[in-house]
Amino acid sequence: MDVHYLPPNRHIKSAKEYLLDLIIIFVAVLLGFIVNDARESYIERAKAKKYVRLLYDDLKTDMSAIQQTISDKEWIEAKYDSAENILATKDIREYNEFIYYVERYLSNNSIFMSRDITFQQSLYTGNNGAIKSLRLYKEIAGYYLHYNQYKAVENSYETFYRNDLNGIDSKLFNPRDLTSLDNNKATDFQSLVLRPAFPLKPIRRDIENLKFFYIKIDNAKKHANYSKLLLEEQKISGLKIIKDLNKEFDLE
Repeated sequence: MDVHYLPPNRHIKSAKEYLLDLIIIFVAVLLGFIVNDARESYIERAKAKKYVRLLYDDLKTDMSAIQQTISDKEWIEAKYDSAENILATKDIREYNEFIYYVERYLSNNSIFMSRDITFQQSLYTGNNGAIKSLRLYKEIAGYYLHYNQYKAVENSYETFYRNDLNGIDSKLFNPRDLTSLDNNKATDFQSLVLRPAFPLKPIRRDIENLKFFYIKIDNAKKHANYSKLLLEEQKISGLKIIKDLNKEFDLE
């Protein structure tokens, strides 16, 4: 005789239980999205702060370099001013070696070079999106735009010197004495030229070329002053950005 077993009673879920299961699945998926989103947000914030830190460090380096260049501009501006006074009112033979010294600086220029690699890279990688504040981003972009304008001014001076001052050296100065003042062991702008340690051949008393030389010194002095003003504006802008970055990202 065959024995038939009745199947165990199957539990039929109610609508509430199905709804609970759906809620549990929904919550689990939602939590997964939240955790993943939080992880990605953390990574993005970390990348953003790294970018901002690099930019912040670049700007602080710039501030030191700007101040040094301003000091160089003030230093050489004073030398140019003294040379003008000598050429205009005094016997240059008494200040022969000083004029040699100043002339050699006409072929040198102290130029601020911004450490702008982080900002330039951000233009290609899109890291500039780390700066959410439109006002702050405009300040940063304006800082580097101002730097490009400053570079244009310095480049124009270099072009002016090459095209407009060539030849005057040999007309007034002894070339051997003049080039002997170059300091091959210079460590900064203010040590590029050696102060003469012995008498040099007298500057030629060529009135017309001395007038021309005076004008060139005056142009160099005006350039140094204008360049200094641009750098002072750059410094003010940079210091404000440093302060704002530190306030927004707590970098100190």
